[in-house]
Amino acid sequence: MTRYDTIRLAGYVPDSDAEWTVPYYTLALPRPQRRLLLDLYRLGLKRPDDCLAVPVGRLNSLLQALAPEVVSVAKWLDVSHDEPWLYARGPVPADVFATLVHAWVNDLRPEPEHRQAVREVLDALRPGELRWERCEVPMLARTPTAAGTAQPDGRLYQLLPDALADLALGLDPFSYPGGSLGFRGVARRPSDRGAELLSWPPDRYVDRDGRTWWFSALLTLTLQTVPFSPEFRVHLRSGVRRWATRTGPNGLYLPPRRAASVYLLANAPWIEDGPESRASARFSVGRLRYDRELRARRWEAGGPDGMLSRLRLRQPFPQPDSLTGDPTRWLAGTRGVTAAVVHSAPMGSHGVKAGLMPGDRVPLTEWFEQALPEGLRRAPDPVRANRWSTVRRPAGQRSGEVLDPDTWETTERRQELAELLAGEPFRAEFLWLTEPIRDAGVQALATLLGLDEEPVRKPSGEAPSPDGETLSWQTPELTVELHLARIGGLADSLVLSPADQRSTSALHAAIADRRAQVVRRLPAASADDRASLALLEIHPKDAYAPRPADPKFALRLGFRDAGQVTQFVVNPRRVPGKPADADTARARKLEACWTDGFRQLGHRAVPAHGLGPAIPADTQYAALWLVKRRRDGPTRRADLVPIAVRVRPGDPVPERITGWDVRTGEWVPYPTLLVRLAESAELPTADDPDEEPPSHDAGGPSGAEDGEASDQDEDRNGPTERHRRIVADAVQEVLFGLRDRPTLLLVHAQNARRLWPWLQDGHIEPDRVRLHGRPAQRLAVQGHGLRLIRVRDSTDTETPQWWGRGSQTSDDGEEERLGIATGLWRPAGHDPRNRVFGSTGEKAGPGTNVSVMASRWAFRSYTREGKTGSTIDTDRPAWNPGLLEIVVAGCLPDDDPELWATLAHRLRQSPGRAPLLALPLPLHLARKATEYVLPTTRDQPTEPEEDDGAVQLCFDLGVIAP
Repeated sequence: MTRYDTIRLAGYVPDSDAEWTVPYYTLALPRPQRRLLLDLYRLGLKRPDDCLAVPVGRLNSLLQALAPEVVSVAKWLDVSHDEPWLYARGPVPADVFATLVHAWVNDLRPEPEHRQAVREVLDALRPGELRWERCEVPMLARTPTAAGTAQPDGRLYQLLPDALADLALGLDPFSYPGGSLGFRGVARRPSDRGAELLSWPPDRYVDRDGRTWWFSALLTLTLQTVPFSPEFRVHLRSGVRRWATRTGPNGLYLPPRRAASVYLLANAPWIEDGPESRASARFSVGRLRYDRELRARRWEAGGPDGMLSRLRLRQPFPQPDSLTGDPTRWLAGTRGVTAAVVHSAPMGSHGVKAGLMPGDRVPLTEWFEQALPEGLRRAPDPVRANRWSTVRRPAGQRSGEVLDPDTWETTERRQELAELLAGEPFRAEFLWLTEPIRDAGVQALATLLGLDEEPVRKPSGEAPSPDGETLSWQTPELTVELHLARIGGLADSLVLSPADQRSTSALHAAIADRRAQVVRRLPAASADDRASLALLEIHPKDAYAPRPADPKFALRLGFRDAGQVTQFVVNPRRVPGKPADADTARARKLEACWTDGFRQLGHRAVPAHGLGPAIPADTQYAALWLVKRRRDGPTRRADLVPIAVRVRPGDPVPERITGWDVRTGEWVPYPTLLVRLAESAELPTADDPDEEPPSHDAGGPSGAEDGEASDQDEDRNGPTERHRRIVADAVQEVLFGLRDRPTLLLVHAQNARRLWPWLQDGHIEPDRVRLHGRPAQRLAVQGHGLRLIRVRDSTDTETPQWWGRGSQTSDDGEEERLGIATGLWRPAGHDPRNRVFGSTGEKAGPGTNVSVMASRWAFRSYTREGKTGSTIDTDRPAWNPGLLEIVVAGCLPDDDPELWATLAHRLRQSPGRAPLLALPLPLHLARKATEYVLPTTRDQPTEPEEDDGAVQLCFDLGVIAP
């Protein structure tokens, strides 16, 4: 077995004294003209003073679609500055740019009553007279923060990846056994992050049924910072871009409320700019959307349908119906335009599976590295953080009789549930739709609790469910009672006509009606306020039309009224392989559902850290998670809900996992927290006429990358500022409630940093803490035994892709091996005060059995059971665990930061589960609690299963609304 003592990062850092400049042409807009644009945009806003910058998101989309060579470095234009925000390798012809600006300014305020104001602004702007100026941009410029974190020049978040991508395009095509890949650049907006390279022409894969599927290699470059590091880092992400292929009689299914990206290449410039002009070598990007009001597919208004009508294009965009009716025909080009619609999981299954394994990723990464300029080098390979690895974990079993692992685990689970329920029976409702799910659910519960005997069956005798029955088991530790009944009409769509789906009052009336049905059917809540569990089988979400008619939110509230926490299950439509595979998948799904139901009741095994007395015996773990509920969810109002969870490993089970009730200022049992969080989703009683809908440039002014908002751009009295004050107060209260014991507090960077700005890379300082609006102070002031860890995951490539590097001895000598390695990693060297670590886990899910050398393009040889052969893995899923960054932001002077990073890493290991949790357990519990604040797919978008081949069919049959 290969041991991996190092990992390699697909990341690149500059030398300390390196310099590299790249020429660009820039366009600046003077402050007076910016002010004119801001005044124009403010017209018609209900709160104009809240808007302090000009939104340029729609102009960025227009440039992305029609001028792909232009790079924008801003989403908002600050009227107090006049720095350039548009960059290009060559000047954009004045008439072309004037045409685009003219369309955009008209679109800022398209209402008829503002036409005169638009004309006046255009007359003052004179876009045809704006001039592009050449300048040299220092690509490696950065300044250190007080804590030593490198801060790049803000414009480099777009320009540095763009310049590196341009160098890679100058390389020879990437070669692999049997073929090669040539790459093109792709137009990007600041919100798209970085630069993108796409292999073209696309590759095709013919499956066993003779169907052809199209795909390309994808390389994405982003610029990131690392806390306390004097050098920034460029991350390279390699993957697969799959092109929409499957259609039906009604064409290609476009998911509701989501735009489908379309990559476009034209044989000539989109806008006429002279006889010597050439077509861009980059892909333009437009976005298709289904318009429910028009009942038609159209180019998205923000990208750029509303503006296209004002432009005279040299050649028109493809007609949406033609493109969605036969998307593969456009891959080879039609009428001078090549178009490729990006496949997404809601469109159904795809013959080419997502992701790349190291067998493809490593050669692509090494090919790209040939383009690195002098002064930019691969980041050093991290090594194992093993100072605390020799400490043995304690044995799992308590004492006495030695049991096999499965028996011990089920016995332990029964004992802890009995302790959690204070000796009361474990009672659960299981409302089912289909018999396979019912049978699998009963068997899964029996497996998890070790219920080997046949249950005692008693008819329920309830009128609403005459076919119901109660199954009971008796064990030495626990009595189990499972009430089975058909869910019936509770799982049906809410009574909501398509005409009423936008009406808040109609939606709330439908939810209240379903909620009342639930309460009438269930027994009253227990007098001791102890929550019980309900497992509910519901239809797949695509069966509910219109989309707001999905009953999940109403069921969650209804069962909460009856004092029950809820876990939902959907029967998989199709599992590839033999019927036995479907049974196995169903059994695993139901076991996971029951396990998550136990978690909602407050039962969750806490990993034993195994670090001995180095960790104070009474140390408690806490986590903070911030939930922002959107205005377009079923409550129809925005809200901010801070969630804090506390874990005390040595406490009795009922007090082991608790949550902070922000209203009462007390720690309550975890299931009580969930029930009270559901109360925060109570509905207003009528439409709110004063609510201003979000603008077409949603969001707020932001001058920083990496998801971090610039303080100077924030409205001091706006919603973000109010939310930051709320978070500061909540954090202070939670910290005060944790002062009685040594505490490890965990926070998630991408979740919390916008509303707790001190967590941003540019502000965080070691062993200090700053709550918004208050001065920074030593961490010890908030609690003598307080430690603070910030984690960051691979979202938006903020942590790099990686692979294990090791060696294996064979008859031919020692050879390098690639693989997936579990462990905690630190930078090479011997700095004992290093605070930044990486945590990685093993393969999991559908990629567990896929070879690390699997390839999308090339055949590979294999040996299996003494037989050799060759195979290609285009149709097999590739899944690589992401790298979780662990930053020990605060600890005591005599602490070893690696000790606390090791603890955080081990908190990802849940007893009885092979793959690591995505986050340390306290953060996992806090994030899972958001289901009770955001209980619907509208607030928390999810995608159908990857192999759901029925989506297109349901769309064609009218089961899915367009």
